[in-house]
Amino acid sequence: MTTNPTREEQLVMADPACERRKDIAYRTGLVLQVLGAAILAVLYPLQSPFYTIGIMLFEAGALLSGIFLLAWMSAVKKFILGSIITGLALQVAGFYAQEQYAGLMILAGLGLVCAGAAGMAGKEAYCFGYREGWLLMLFGFPVMVIANLAARENRIFNSLGFAALFLLLLSLTGKKLKQRLLSPCATNVCGVPEKKSDSFLP
Repeated sequence: MTTNPTREEQLVMADPACERRKDIAYRTGLVLQVLGAAILAVLYPLQSPFYTIGIMLFEAGALLSGIFLLAWMSAVKKFILGSIITGLALQVAGFYAQEQYAGLMILAGLGLVCAGAAGMAGKEAYCFGYREGWLLMLFGFPVMVIANLAARENRIFNSLGFAALFLLLLSLTGKKLKQRLLSPCATNVCGVPEKKSDSFLP
């Protein structure tokens, strides 16, 4: 008895070379996120105005990874990419908003981009059991976003937080780069249906 190919198999069989290029682009985005986080972690404590370059590089990496994310559940990619695009649009709108609203809009936009990045980290944790992904999704990104939206800027707290985010992203990305291209979920928690063995057929 034949079974329908899984979503994972359909993607690979359709154009293996294209899917590999997408996975490479996704990982490139992760590297950009790490570089951006590194710049932010170094320059922010020094009160250098150029720390914003780190933010822009991180967001560019998040957008690139979000576009080329390979997720077997389309709702996951829609949430992640939607959060990032909405966050970027909100930041751009903040530059044209009234002064009393501009700062909040830009911070909220950053928060949405971080929500998308957290979703990608969570996806890696969910599929491959990376602890760094869980820490980033459940604590790292949410704590930094909520703290900066709910209270005034605290340079010491942010400096420590940005350093922690950088280290977690660096470890997560290192593990991802060592992984072979187009690796399926290690524990099949993504819900990819398994093929039935003939011995179990009625």
